[in-house]
Amino acid sequence: MFNYLFAALLLALTLIPPAFAQDPLTVSPQSSRLMLNEHFNYRVVNANLQVESIAIDEPQRWLSPEQLQAHNYAGERPNVWGVVPLFNRSNAPLTLHLHFADPYLEQVGVYLLDKNGQIESSNISRFSTPLLQRNYLSHEQILPVTLPANKIVWLAVSVQQWPEQMPSIGLWQPGDLQLRLQQQQTALGVNAGILILLALAAAVSARLFGSRLLISFGGLTLTFTLALLSHSGIWITYFTPYSPDIAAELKVYISQLLILALSWFIWEWSRFRFKFSRFNRIGYAVMMVAIALTILLPWLSEPWRLASVSWQINALLLWGGVVIGRSLQKQPVAGHKWQTVLMVLTIISAWLLVSPRYNPIWEGLSGLLLYSGLTLVTTMFLLALERYRFSRLVQRISNLKRNRKILRRRLWRILKRTGEGWFRVNPDGSIKQVNRQMIKILAAHSLKQIQMHWPKGFSIEGQRQLVSIERLDGRKVWLDIELFPDNTGRMADVTKRMEAEVHLNFLAHHDAVTGLLNVREFRRLLQSRLDRKKTTSVTIIRLNGLQVIADQAGADGRDQAILQLTLSLQQKAPKSARVARISEAEIALLTNEDEQAAFAQAHRLLQVCREFRFSSEKRIFQLTGHAGIAYSHDESLAASTIMRQAREAVQLAMQQGDYRVHTHSEADQIRLIGQAEEEWEARLKKALREENWQLFAQPLVSAAKSEDKHCFELLLRLPGNESDEAIAPQQFLRAALNAGVMGKADRWLVREVIEHFNEQPFEANRTWRCHINLSAQSLEDVDFIRFIEQILKHSILQPEQLVFEVAEPDANEYFDETYRLFRELKDLGIGTALDQFGTGFNSFRLMRQLPLTQIKVNRFWVQDMLVDAVDAELVASCVRIAKVLDIEVCAVGVESDEARIKLTQLGVDYIQGFVCGHPVEWQRQEKQGG
Repeated sequence: MFNYLFAALLLALTLIPPAFAQDPLTVSPQSSRLMLNEHFNYRVVNANLQVESIAIDEPQRWLSPEQLQAHNYAGERPNVWGVVPLFNRSNAPLTLHLHFADPYLEQVGVYLLDKNGQIESSNISRFSTPLLQRNYLSHEQILPVTLPANKIVWLAVSVQQWPEQMPSIGLWQPGDLQLRLQQQQTALGVNAGILILLALAAAVSARLFGSRLLISFGGLTLTFTLALLSHSGIWITYFTPYSPDIAAELKVYISQLLILALSWFIWEWSRFRFKFSRFNRIGYAVMMVAIALTILLPWLSEPWRLASVSWQINALLLWGGVVIGRSLQKQPVAGHKWQTVLMVLTIISAWLLVSPRYNPIWEGLSGLLLYSGLTLVTTMFLLALERYRFSRLVQRISNLKRNRKILRRRLWRILKRTGEGWFRVNPDGSIKQVNRQMIKILAAHSLKQIQMHWPKGFSIEGQRQLVSIERLDGRKVWLDIELFPDNTGRMADVTKRMEAEVHLNFLAHHDAVTGLLNVREFRRLLQSRLDRKKTTSVTIIRLNGLQVIADQAGADGRDQAILQLTLSLQQKAPKSARVARISEAEIALLTNEDEQAAFAQAHRLLQVCREFRFSSEKRIFQLTGHAGIAYSHDESLAASTIMRQAREAVQLAMQQGDYRVHTHSEADQIRLIGQAEEEWEARLKKALREENWQLFAQPLVSAAKSEDKHCFELLLRLPGNESDEAIAPQQFLRAALNAGVMGKADRWLVREVIEHFNEQPFEANRTWRCHINLSAQSLEDVDFIRFIEQILKHSILQPEQLVFEVAEPDANEYFDETYRLFRELKDLGIGTALDQFGTGFNSFRLMRQLPLTQIKVNRFWVQDMLVDAVDAELVASCVRIAKVLDIEVCAVGVESDEARIKLTQLGVDYIQGFVCGHPVEWQRQEKQGG
C-alpha cells in the first residue's frame, strides 16, 4: 500500500510546474524601459530576514503577482521580496537604473544572485537618507544595477511595504529615466502652479461676489495643491531635501487638511443647493467631526492616524454621494447638472489621493494623469461656478433694468399726486411732461400753456438753484428747482420760506417793536465808518417816564408810546442819519455832521420829546429826555468807546436838568470819577459814623483729619442801598483810602471782635483762630499796635487766637511798615499772615524776610492747579519752602473735592473756599436782638 502512495506522490510532483519555470528576461543597450512587477515572483517575510535566507530554490514559498494582491499579512510592515532572472545579451556589462515609483518607501534593496543564490552585488537605500547622499538625486528611490555580459543572473528586490501597496518597479536606461523624471517634475510644477492660480482666482471672485462657496472652493484647491506635492513626493525635493522624514510625517496631516477642506466644500455646496434644511445641519455636523479629528490627530499613533484618514475619506465619499443624489432630485438650475458631474469627479479625485489602499495605483504615468485630471476638473469646476455667478449677475441686471422701468412708471404716477411740482424735459431743455402740482404752482391751466410761456424750459446754474420767476397770473414767487441726470426735475414753491428768512434776517438787525436798527447792527455800522476814517457823530437820547407808562398802561402801552415817538423822531432826523434803539429807553443817531450841527439836531429831537404826548384810557403821559453827543474826527477809536462817551455825556446832561444836551469832552471822565468818589466818601463816612457795617465769616478747615480746629476769617462789607446784597471792599476801597476811612474801619472791626468774644466766652474758648484783614492805612498807623495792646488787656481772647492778614501788594509797597507791625505782633504772640501770596514778583522774598505765621496762596494758582502743571508746581514749591521756614500754608479759593484732596497730599495746613463753606453773616447778639 505504501508503494502505491509514494508512486502517486511522485506523479503529482511531476505534473506541478516549478515556481521559477520561466524564461529569463533579455536586456540590451537598446532596452529603454522594462516593467518588472508582472515578471516578479514574490515572497512576504519579516523585515529582519536576510537575502541569504530567502530560499530562491524553494518554489512553493513564492507567490505570483495575482496571489500577492490577495495576500493578507498580520503584524508590522513586512519586507516584500521579488525575484526575476535577467540575461544581458551584450558583450559588455550593462548598467541600468531600478526605479521605484512610490517615493515614501522606508527601505529598498537590490541584489544580483548567481544560479546558486550567492550574492554578486547589492545596493540598499533608505527613505531617511537626504537627497544629496542618495545614489541618484531624486525624491524617488533609484538604484543602479550592473548586469554581467552574456550571463544569466537573478535580480532580487527587497521593498519594506504592505503587499497590497506594492509600488511599480521599472528597469530603465539612465538617459531615458532622467528625461522621464524631468518631464514628470515639469508636469507636476505646471499642475501645482495652475492650482495655486485657481485658488487665487476663487479668492478674488469670492471677494467680489461675497460667496462662501467660492471661499471654500479656494481652500479646497489650495489643499489639493499641497496633496499633489505630497502625494507625488516632489515636496521632498523643494521643501525637505535634508530631512525627508518630515515630508513623511506631514503627508498624513496634509491628507487630513484635504478631508477638512472637502467636508467644508460639501457643506457649502449643500447650503448653496438646499438653503436651510436637514442636509445643512448634517453637513455642519460632519465638518465639526472633521475639525475635531484634525485637532486630535497629533495625539494618535501612526496606525490610528492611517485608520482615521481612511475612515473619514470613505465617509465623505458616501456623504458626497448622498448630497449629489439629493441635488439631482431637485429642480435643477441653469448648468447645475454639469456642476454636479464636476462635483462627483472632484470628490473621487480627493478620495484617490487620500485613500491609502488605492493611491499606489496612481504612480508614474497614471499619477501624472491623475494630477492633470485633477487640475482640469478643478479648472472646469471654477469656470462652471463663475459661469453660474455671471449668469445670475446678468439675470439680476436684467431684472433690475426691468424693475427700473416699472418703478419709474409707478414713481411718475405717484409724483403726479405729490405736493411738489415734477416735470420731464427733452434733450434741448424744453418741458415734456408735468404733474398737476406744477401746473398749480405756475398758475397755468395746461401743459401747452406752460410750454408756450417757457419754450426753452428753466435755465439754472448747476443742478439746483433758487429762482425768482413771475407766474402766469403776474405774481412773483420763489421756486426751488432741481434737475436730475435722467431728464427729470423737481420744483417747489418756497416763497413763504424765503419771506420768513427775510423777516428773520430783518429781526436779527432791527428792533422788534420800532423797526429801528438794534444795538448790534448800530455798533457794526459805527465801526465800519470809524474804520474808513470818516467824520462821525453819535447822539444818544435817553427817555424817562417809560416805566410809569408800563406800570399804569401795561407793556403794550409802553411799546405803543415808544413806537409813536420813534416815528416822530425819524421824521425830524436827517435822511442820511441811521436811527437805532440801543436799549429799552435809549435812541441813538449816527450821522456825519460836525459838532454844531449835531448839537442843533439833538435840540430839535429833544423838542419833539418835549411836545410828545401819549394818551391811554383817558390818561395822558409825557416823557422827558436827555441827549449826549460823542464826536470822532479821524483818530482810531473803537465803536464801544464812542458809545461809552455818548452815554457819559447823557449822564452829565441829566445832572443839568430835563431836556438838556451835553457834548463829550476829555474833562468829563475825570468829572464823573470825582463825582463817584465823592458819593462813596460821603456814604463811607456815614457808615463809619453810624457803625453801619456788615461782617461775614468764612471758615478755614484744617487739612489734617486728626485735627478739628475752629478757624474763620472775618470779611468787612458795606450794606447795599436797595438790596440785601452787601458791597465788597473792592468797589469802595479806593474812595475809602482817599477819605481815610479804612484805618478807622479796621479799628472798629477789632473792637467788634473783642466785644463779641467777651460776651460769648464759650465761643471764645472753642475758637482756634480768628483772621482779620488790615488795610494799608493801619500799616502806616504807628499807634495801631498800642491800640491792640490796650484792647487785649480787657479781652478774654488769648493773643495766639488772633491772626492779622495783610495783602501781598500792600506788604510789598509798605515793606518797612509791614515788617515793623508784624514784628510787634509776633512779640505779643499774635499770628501774622500774608494774603494773596503769589500775586507779585517778590512773593518768596517777602516770605523769607517777614516774620510770618502763615501764608495764604493766591486763589488763581489753586483753582487752575488741576489743569495747569505750572500752577500745580508753584503751589508745591510754596508748600516746600514754607515748611523749611516753619510757616503754615493756607490754600484759598478751593472749590472742589479733587482740589482739596490734591492740596492735602501736597501738605497744605488749612483750606479755605466754597468746598469748606460760604461766607455767612456774623453779628453780635445785642445787634441781632436790636
